[in-house]
Amino acid sequence: MSNQANAGSGFVDRMKGKAKQAAGSILGDRKLKKEGELHEQKADTAKEARELEAAAAQERAEAELTAREKEVAVERQELAAEESADARETRLEREKAAEKRQAEQEQAKREAAVERQAHAQESAINRDEAEAARERVQDHQEAAQLENEAERARRAAEALEQAANES
Repeated sequence: MSNQANAGSGFVDRMKGKAKQAAGSILGDRKLKKEGELHEQKADTAKEARELEAAAAQERAEAELTAREKEVAVERQELAAEESADARETRLEREKAAEKRQAEQEQAKREAAVERQAHAQESAINRDEAEAARERVQDHQEAAQLENEAERARRAAEALEQAANES
């Protein structure tokens, strides 16, 4: 599953958890409240896993860069031993420029990937927020309907009571 989907799932699990905890507290249902706590724990664990995964990816990238820098240093030493001072200087300048271009290209690729990931995560969060808003509207509508039904039942009870009192 992608990080974006995981991020969205974490948000949904957190919202479910809060809702179930609240419902469990209101209804006195410890099982429902515990289920809500588990949803929140799941969201926390998923977030921590994403953060650890990102840190590991960063460390891998840094290790690869360090390894590449060491390889380049070894290559430079070998070239220095083989070439004259002028030829070596010219060649090193070309290599340095090429490495710089390559590093800039790699950095641009990493930045683009990070930007794509951030955009995808933002899109997932926006979708989740929209879904949560739709669910809230639906919940409010259901609550209003239940309140209307309760009011009708109260009126019917009052009418029955009034009819019973009149007879």
